[in-house]
Amino acid sequence: MRSAEMSASRRAEVALLGMAIAFTGFVVVVVNVLIYWSRAQFNMRHPDFVLRQPPTISKAISDPIIGEPFAGWMAISAPLLFLGIIGIALGLLLDLRRQSGQGFGGLKRAVVLACLLITLQGLAAIGMYILSHYRHGGMHMTGSYLFFFSQAFVVVVGELLSRGISRYPNGSVVISVRMARFRRRFVWMPIVLGVSYLGLFVLKNFDTGAFYDPLYQLYVWTEPMLLSSFLIYLLTFHVDTYSAIRRHLRAS
Repeated sequence: MRSAEMSASRRAEVALLGMAIAFTGFVVVVVNVLIYWSRAQFNMRHPDFVLRQPPTISKAISDPIIGEPFAGWMAISAPLLFLGIIGIALGLLLDLRRQSGQGFGGLKRAVVLACLLITLQGLAAIGMYILSHYRHGGMHMTGSYLFFFSQAFVVVVGELLSRGISRYPNGSVVISVRMARFRRRFVWMPIVLGVSYLGLFVLKNFDTGAFYDPLYQLYVWTEPMLLSSFLIYLLTFHVDTYSAIRRHLRAS
């Protein structure tokens, strides 16, 4: 690349990564607060129900007093998270293009994974909106399934992209080898929680006798832990992107 092109590429990358940090950081905080706040509010407002059964997040937001503000914040968070993931994906591709000195055609695997990541996050954002605005019946379940499965695969594809970029011959300014190694271990948390949650979701529909209540309690608590693990996994990319932005600003 010529010097002027490299400078323009760096500026674009800094803008994209800065947007990614701001938007995903906002959403990680807001959504984590919402999922625990909604249950705490439901516990206070419906103590008689809680004595019989602990509430899921879906049950908690079925109360309009809780569900309306929840939906409002989700309407803000869903598109911001989508834009944040676009920022990360495009920033990574610009970085790889500059490092390799070739066009995007020479980075086919990374481009395919980045496009898949963006698509999955778009589907997850739609699911977030649906489940929070349709809090009863089939539409709510459709939104929940769309969100959980799409967001789970965002983590899987994000991990594949992180691993792949960390192994590129010329390396990457954005993805550090150290953080890529950390994510290889950390990714097992959302994977294990996801498989456990799916198993408990199925198991709760069966009569398990004396084990039903503790299993249901485990199911109810696995749900917010799984959501938090999704968000924290995305948050680990802030370490990479913040360091990359600092290096680019010093270089310019």
